[in-house]
Amino acid sequence: MTTSRNQHLQLLKNAVRVPETQNLSSVKLWCEYAIWGLLFYDDQSPWLTVVEALHICFHRKVQGDPVFTPVASAASGEHEAITYRLRLNYELRHMLFRDREVIRIANGQSVDEKARWQAWLGTVSRDYAGLELGYLQDEFETFGEMARSVELLRTAEIEAQSAKRWTSRHILPLGPDMLFADVNDKNSLDRKFMRRTGEMLYLMLNRATRREGLGELIETRLLGAASPWNRLAKRVGGSTAASVGDTHIGYLPVASATSYNRLADDWVALLSLRNIPVENLLDPLERVSGLMQILYILERAQETIGDDVPVPPFFLDLLGAPGNNPIRKLSANQFRRHRSMPVEAIGAFIDTFAASGEWSGVLASAAGAKEAMDLLASRFLWRPSRSPNPDWMPSPLDQLAELRTQAQNTKGHSITSTFSNHAKHIGMLRAQRSSGTWYAPSDAFLEALVLANVTTPMEFGDFLHRLMTRYNIVIGPEEVRVAFNVKTSALPAPLADLKDNERRLEDRLRVLGFLDRKSDDCAFVINPFHDATAATSGAAQLVHA
Repeated sequence: MTTSRNQHLQLLKNAVRVPETQNLSSVKLWCEYAIWGLLFYDDQSPWLTVVEALHICFHRKVQGDPVFTPVASAASGEHEAITYRLRLNYELRHMLFRDREVIRIANGQSVDEKARWQAWLGTVSRDYAGLELGYLQDEFETFGEMARSVELLRTAEIEAQSAKRWTSRHILPLGPDMLFADVNDKNSLDRKFMRRTGEMLYLMLNRATRREGLGELIETRLLGAASPWNRLAKRVGGSTAASVGDTHIGYLPVASATSYNRLADDWVALLSLRNIPVENLLDPLERVSGLMQILYILERAQETIGDDVPVPPFFLDLLGAPGNNPIRKLSANQFRRHRSMPVEAIGAFIDTFAASGEWSGVLASAAGAKEAMDLLASRFLWRPSRSPNPDWMPSPLDQLAELRTQAQNTKGHSITSTFSNHAKHIGMLRAQRSSGTWYAPSDAFLEALVLANVTTPMEFGDFLHRLMTRYNIVIGPEEVRVAFNVKTSALPAPLADLKDNERRLEDRLRVLGFLDRKSDDCAFVINPFHDATAATSGAAQLVHA
C-alpha cells in the first residue's frame, strides 16, 4: 500500500481522488495519468483490453459478486476499490502455444496408442522438466482425440499474427478456463501487454448508468462455464486452479462521462444479438470498445484544453483513391489534428497548476528553487537528478519548463501512441509508408458499427446522422457541413468528392449485406441478425480472431 502522498497529486477539477491502494512507485511523471487514467497503453490492443476487462468480470462471478459494483463510488469522489486475481492456466497455455510435438506425433505413421503417448510424454519430460501432463491420458480416450482438441482450440487464438512471447498469447475469453495472466517465463505477473487498459474499460462500464442491465447480459452471454469451448479447454488444461496474486484495479479520474454510457449502450446492443453466436460477437465488441476509448481520449483532451469548441470529427475516406486527393487529404488532416490534442491537453494541465496560488507562492519565495523541486515532486511525481545545493538548482520557471517539455514529449509509450494504435487495431486507421496515415475503415469496422446501431431498417441518411452524433464520424457532404460548422464558406473538400465518398459507403454496405436499396431515392441500412426470438449462442462455430 502506498502512503498518503497519493492525496497530494495534482488533479483536474471534479476528478476522483487517487486511492491509497494505487501503487505509483513506478510512475515518473503524473501528468498523463491525471488527465486520462492509469493507464491507457499503446501495446495493449483492443482485443487484449476486452480480455483483461472480462478477467475482472469472471473473478467477480467466482466470488459471488455482481459483475459491476451496485453503486458507483466514483459519484462521491471516491474511487472504486476492486481487487481481482488472474488465472495462470499454465498447462493449457503450454499445450496451445509452446508444444510443437503433439501434432507431429498425431500425424505420424504410428497407430500404437501407447507408443504415441509414451513418445510425446517423453519429449515433455525431456524438454520441460517439472511439467506434468499425464492427466491427459485420463481425459481423452485416444492420443488423436487429444491432438485434435488442441488443434481446434488453437483456432480460437486472438491476434494469432502478432509475434508475442508464448506467455502473452491468448484465446477468445469464452469461459473461465480460457483465460491467462500476462506473465514472464517465471510465471510472475509483469503486464508486458496487459497493462490496465482493460481495467479502464471495466471502470468505464462500471460508471455507466446502464451497468446493472449490462452486467446481467455479460453474465448470461459471456461468463458461463458450460460452453463447449470452455469445457474443451478445461479438459486440455486440467484441474489446476493456480493464479497470480491479487491486483488492485487502476485509476480512472472521471466520475461520469457520456462516453461511458455510449460504450455501455454498444455492449448492450451487441450482446442482445442472440442470433449471432457469442464467439462471433467478440470481434465487433472489441472494435466498438476501442472506438469508445479513443473517443474518451479526445473528449477528455478537449475538456482539459477548455476552449469551448467541439472535438474535431473523424472523417473517413471510403474512396481509397491513390495520391493526395482531397478526400484522403482531409482525412489525414483530421488525424494529425487529433494526434496533437493530447499534447495540448498536457500543456493546459500544467498551465492550470502554474496559475495556482500555490505556485505563485513558490515564485515569490526566497528559497523558490528548492521549494519548486519539492512541490513538483509532490504534485507530479517528477524527480529529475538535481544537485542538493540550492544555488545550483534551476529557477522555478526553468524547472516547470523542463517538466512541460518532458511531459509533452510523445516518444515511447504515450497516450498519443495509444490513440493511434487503437485506431489501427479496430480497423479505423490506415498507414502506408509512402502515403501517410489517414482514417479509412475496414469492412469489419463498418460491420461493428451496423451491428451496434441498427435494429429495424434505418434510412441511409439517418444512419449517417447517427454515426455523426454518436461517434463524431462524418462521411458525406451534409454531415461534413454540420460537423465542420460550414455556413457560408466552402466545404473542406469538393462537394462531388464528398458525394462519391458517401456513395462508396453505400456500395460497401450493400456488398456486406447491410443495405437494401428500394429505389433511386430510398436505401435502408439493415441488421439481418437483429431477431430477439432466435438464439444460437450455443452454435459450435468459431471464427478466427
